[in-house]
Amino acid sequence: MTFLAEVPKSETQSCPAAQKREAAPVNPVAILLPDEAAPGTGQVLADLLMAANEVIAEARYDVSILRLSDFNHLTHGRQQRSMCIFLGDIRNRWRLGAGDRAALQSLLRRCQQPVVVGGAVFLLREAGLFGGQALAVHANFAAAAEEEALLSAEAGAQYRLADPVHSAVSPLATLRLLLALIGREYGEFLANALGEYVGLNAGDTRFQSKAALEILQRAGGDNLIEKSLQLMQQHIEEPMSICELARQQGVSTRKLQRRFRDCTGSGPQTAYRQLRIERAQQLLIHTSMNVYEIVAATGFGTRSNLSRWFHKQLGVSPQAVRRNAYCEAESARALAS
Repeated sequence: MTFLAEVPKSETQSCPAAQKREAAPVNPVAILLPDEAAPGTGQVLADLLMAANEVIAEARYDVSILRLSDFNHLTHGRQQRSMCIFLGDIRNRWRLGAGDRAALQSLLRRCQQPVVVGGAVFLLREAGLFGGQALAVHANFAAAAEEEALLSAEAGAQYRLADPVHSAVSPLATLRLLLALIGREYGEFLANALGEYVGLNAGDTRFQSKAALEILQRAGGDNLIEKSLQLMQQHIEEPMSICELARQQGVSTRKLQRRFRDCTGSGPQTAYRQLRIERAQQLLIHTSMNVYEIVAATGFGTRSNLSRWFHKQLGVSPQAVRRNAYCEAESARALAS
């Protein structure tokens, strides 16, 4: 099921009742590296796709990072891939090792969306496939590409979406390419929101809230609900009444409540509480504030009220969230030492 992300222009436009979504199919993605690639290469691309899983309800990317020379020896090397990213860099031409040609040809033929990056553009020539395809070519490789009759995209193109092969001039440009592909699949609104969530796009911080994004997705990008969520996030410490929230947007309380119920399946008070619980969870995990300070910072009034809603929404206590965060941090420090 694809989410259409056009935000309605009119605040009076109604939206259908929230429906239960079927589980979306998994999209297997392979990030393929040359043998000389440094450890950690490709992780930033994997992080972007994993973030998409967090903030886009239908996204289910399963990412593997592998060296091309290892791919033939692995069982999942014979599996169908929705996307294969051949991640070259901007300094070195990707040259095939002995025995890699067959693996390359198989991957390019079987993958639904091959992507060649940087020095990987020359792999198409080595595989003898997709001749005549216009590619985004980094300036470092422009002369060699021309010499080998590779067709370059228009000057200044950082990436190019084109069937059957996508291309990007560098690993960093590949992040933009992936956002463009996500926009094509799930809508421009969610792609832009994802870019803001991970810090690729400049924008307002409401899109750095997973709870707000999830509510807005269920609402189909409804404009009144979007503005309500923005106001809620600006008033976490001292929550506004629903009457005041409606008044500031020039609508009746009843209209605001009905819009939330019709579009999200629950009322504005429930959405507000989700945002405040999310903020409290972030403060417990990422700060040294005590529970009473967090109660004050999220408008829950009392420690018992915060604990009650944590148990109801998350199934754990605030103290358990902090203990788990502390244990994970200690484990990470121990591994790093």
